[in-house]
Amino acid sequence: MDNINISNVVSVLLLKDPALASRANVNTVAVFTSELGKLSTANRSEVYTDISSVATDFGTSSEFYSFATTFFSQTPNPIQANGYLIAAYWRAASETVAATAATLLGGQLVEDTVVGQLQLISDGTLDIDVDGSTVNLTALNFTTVLTLEDIATILNTALTGATVTISNLSILITSDTTGATSLLTFATSPATGTYLGTTLKLASGTGATLTQGVASVTLAAESKDAAVTEVLSSNPFRSFMFIDTPIDAERESLAALAQANNIISADVFSDASYLEINSANTVWKIKLAGQTNYRMFYSKSNDRKLALGNLSRLQTVLFTGSNTANTGNLKDIVGSVPDSYTASEVLKAYNVGLDIYGTIKNLPVMLTSPANDYFDNVYNLIAYIDALEIDTFNVLKGSTTKLPQTQRGMNVLVDAIEKTTQGFVNAGVFAKGTWSSPEVFGDETTLRNEISSKGYYVFANSLSDQAQADRQNRIAPPIQIAVKNAGAIHKVNLIVNFNI
Repeated sequence: MDNINISNVVSVLLLKDPALASRANVNTVAVFTSELGKLSTANRSEVYTDISSVATDFGTSSEFYSFATTFFSQTPNPIQANGYLIAAYWRAASETVAATAATLLGGQLVEDTVVGQLQLISDGTLDIDVDGSTVNLTALNFTTVLTLEDIATILNTALTGATVTISNLSILITSDTTGATSLLTFATSPATGTYLGTTLKLASGTGATLTQGVASVTLAAESKDAAVTEVLSSNPFRSFMFIDTPIDAERESLAALAQANNIISADVFSDASYLEINSANTVWKIKLAGQTNYRMFYSKSNDRKLALGNLSRLQTVLFTGSNTANTGNLKDIVGSVPDSYTASEVLKAYNVGLDIYGTIKNLPVMLTSPANDYFDNVYNLIAYIDALEIDTFNVLKGSTTKLPQTQRGMNVLVDAIEKTTQGFVNAGVFAKGTWSSPEVFGDETTLRNEISSKGYYVFANSLSDQAQADRQNRIAPPIQIAVKNAGAIHKVNLIVNFNI
C-alpha cells in the first residue's frame, strides 16, 4: 500500500466551465389589458403557452381570452419557437388595494424527516409575537402526528390570533388581522420545553420569510408607459400591444419607449386621416422620428387583433436553425377579416408606413410598407444585437483564465462574433451579396470579398493603434461588423417579349 500521496508529485487543479448567460427569448409577446380578475396591481403579469390556461384564468367571455385566441391560432406562432404569451396589467382606473395580513412562511420541510423528529416530542414549545403580543406555545404533543397537516392542526389549536396552514411543504402562519398593525415575528425559544423553531424552520436563518401587513391604499390610474415599464422590469418581453386603443399622444410616447428599450410595439389605426402625409398625422410623425420599433397597421374596422396576429405570426424565428427567417408580406392572419381598399388607399398606406390587410384574387394578404422599415428587419436586428452581446459576454465570462489583451485574445473575440453572425446567415437573416454601402472600414477589398463569400465581415482594430488609457482600463480595441441583409422578395416584375 502506498504511504506517500501522489499529490506530492502531481497535483491536479480541476477548472470547471462556469455558468454562462442565455440569449434573450425574442418570441415573447405581452398583451396589456385593463381587465381585473386574475391580474391586478398586486399581480402584474401571467405567462401562457396554451389557450386552455387562459380560459381557466380569464374565462371564455373575457376580452383577453378573445385576443389570446388570435395569438394561439396563428401558424406558425411563437409557442413553436419556444416563445409564450404574457397577460400584462394596465391600471386604467384608480384601484383600491386591500389591506394585507402579516405572514410567516417557514422554510421547506421534508415531511418524513420532520414527522419522525416530532414523534419523539411531547413537550414542544416556541414563542411568536402576533400583532404586538407574545404568544407562548407550550406542551405541544406531536407523538401521534403522521403528516404535515397533523402538525399544522396542533399548532393551529395552540396559537391564538393567527392561522396555521401548510403551503408547498412549508408551515404558513397568517395573522387574523390585516393592515399596518398586522404583525408577526420569527419563532423564538422560551425558557423551558423542547424548542421547535429550528425543526419547523420558523426561526430566523432557517429559510423562513416574514412579511408584515400593509394598510389598504387607493392607487391612481397609471399611464400606458408606466404599465409597460412596470411589467418589463419584472417579466421581460420582446413585443407588446394594448387591447385598449391608445390616443395619439400615448402612441407617440409608446413609440419612443419601445425604441429606447429595444422592444417592439404594435398598434392599429382606423381613421382615414392616418393615411395622409402631413405633420399632424401621428403615423407620419413616428416614421419621421425613425421609431421603427412601433409597428403600425391600418384597419377600417379597427380590428386590434390584427396587430397581435402579426406579432404572433412573425415572432416565430429560431435563430439557431436553418432558413427560419420570415416576412409578414402576403401572409394571412387567422381570425382577422380583410378590408377592401382602393388603389389610392393602398398607395397612401404604403407611403406613410401602414401595413394593411386586404385581398388579392380573393385571398387574404398582408401588404407591408417599407416606409417605417419592415417588421422582420427590426425584429431580426433586435435578435442579432442581443445574440452578439450575450455571446461576446460569454467569451469573457466563460474563460477559466483571463483573456489576454493580445492578438490571441482579439482572435478569440473575433471568432466568437463570426460564429454568432454565421448562425444568422444560416437562419436566412444575412446572406452573401454585394456591399453597396458607401461606408467601408478595415481593408475595403477584404470587406467586399468577405461580404461576397460569407455575407459578413468582422474587423478588429489594431492593438498597436490602441490608446494607452484604453489599454490601462482593459478595453479591447473596437470591433466593427458589416452584414449583408438577406432581405425578402415582395414584388416581381415580369417582362414578356411576344413575337408573332
